[in-house]
Amino acid sequence: MFDSDMQMVVCNRRLRTLLEFPDSLFEPTLPSLFDLALFNACRGEYGQGNPESLAQEVCVRARSMQPHVIERQRPNGVVIEVRGVPLPTGGFVSIYSDITDRKHAEQEAKRFAAYLDAVINALPQGVTVIDENLVIQLWNKSFEQLLDLPPGLMKPGVTFEEVARSNAERGEYGDVDIEAKVRESADLARRFLPHRIMRQRPNGMTLEVEGSALMGGGDSRGFVTTYTDITQLREAQDALEQLNTELDQRVKDRTRQLRALNTDLESFTYSVSHDLRTPLRSIHGFATVLAESEADRMSEGGRDALHRIQNNAGRMGKLITDLLSMAQQSRVELNMQPVDLSAMARSVVVDLQRGDSARQVEWRIEEGLSTQGDPSLMLIVMQNLLGNAWKYTGHCEAPCIEFFRVSEGDGMDGFCVRDNGAGFDMAYVEQLFQPFKRLHMPNEFEGTGIGLAIVHRILLRHHGSIRGNGSVGKGATFHFSLPWIQGSPSVL
Repeated sequence: MFDSDMQMVVCNRRLRTLLEFPDSLFEPTLPSLFDLALFNACRGEYGQGNPESLAQEVCVRARSMQPHVIERQRPNGVVIEVRGVPLPTGGFVSIYSDITDRKHAEQEAKRFAAYLDAVINALPQGVTVIDENLVIQLWNKSFEQLLDLPPGLMKPGVTFEEVARSNAERGEYGDVDIEAKVRESADLARRFLPHRIMRQRPNGMTLEVEGSALMGGGDSRGFVTTYTDITQLREAQDALEQLNTELDQRVKDRTRQLRALNTDLESFTYSVSHDLRTPLRSIHGFATVLAESEADRMSEGGRDALHRIQNNAGRMGKLITDLLSMAQQSRVELNMQPVDLSAMARSVVVDLQRGDSARQVEWRIEEGLSTQGDPSLMLIVMQNLLGNAWKYTGHCEAPCIEFFRVSEGDGMDGFCVRDNGAGFDMAYVEQLFQPFKRLHMPNEFEGTGIGLAIVHRILLRHHGSIRGNGSVGKGATFHFSLPWIQGSPSVL
């Protein structure tokens, strides 16, 4: 406290500590305002200049006896707030407060606000924050740009109603009663309910508007709304829907075509089964009659020709049978269930040995091999693979045929049928599973070239595969895979 002559009347210990005044400055009597100001000026508290002049300026301001609030940063970084209040009897009271922490907090708040402003204005989405009175407290540039708001509309204190009115006047909501639309929009906004709507602007742009309530003390205190331009996304979705519609129509068209083809195939199968077999049986039958009744009167060349007719008629009958079998395997409905391949292989071996009991073949069939499949179709697979191995080891001195499991990845079970028979040239491996493609002459090994093609089609229908590997005179290996079933012995 200073009197009207600018002489200090009283001060507290905190003043001395805060401004780092020495005790000697307060002895033997309290200093005047000039004494304090001169001390501060001499130690650089007021910056550059003549200390006495700087001290006099402080005293001149004080003698005006006006209420004042000033902030001063000391050389040590401490920020002092000085509040001066005149006394009715003359003089004044000064209060000195350390506001360093508050100033730092204010600076941090300003810096954070600048960061927040930069981030919000960098967003491609429009953003608004509206308080409980529907005053728009915060918005970004994207909001103004996406809605093509008139220049000058967005300013501090602008309300939701003012923006809604501007939109209505510019035809953003169509042909509506402007004030009625503003009231309706404001009434909905005051509910502060989460919402998400699609809005088509007159310029063709599609906006997704999503609002989330701001909560305070358990009550809604406004809401945050984002505006996202989803025009390209909607166009892509519309194009995708159109594509799906077209694709669905193509599938339906293709299904009708397939049904028509299946009908034609069934007609063809019936024709092959009945119309072709009848004349073929006649050819074979009359050739047999001639061979039995007229053989003595025929020349050697005639008998040979007749024998060729019989053989080719029989071969053609076998081809028709195999062709019908291949067509049938492509149409039969799958009856999926666990299949014991080891037991199935043993039953095939019994049938093969029964057909030629004089042959001695070493069979190596691994136990416990199983899979998931159609039992009747998997039997055809085993009959063909083991039957081929039996056939092509016919000229071996010590034939050996194996059926075993192999490791396979990607959720598949692997199995192999291997023999040490005639083998094949890998240069022609692509022909193995094509119908009627044979890698051996008919006079070497009988067959029509259908078996492996049937195996290939059956495995494809089971989502499996097959491949062959061989070497001429050193045998062949056929590796086939099927989807793995959990708990099957073949993968334990």
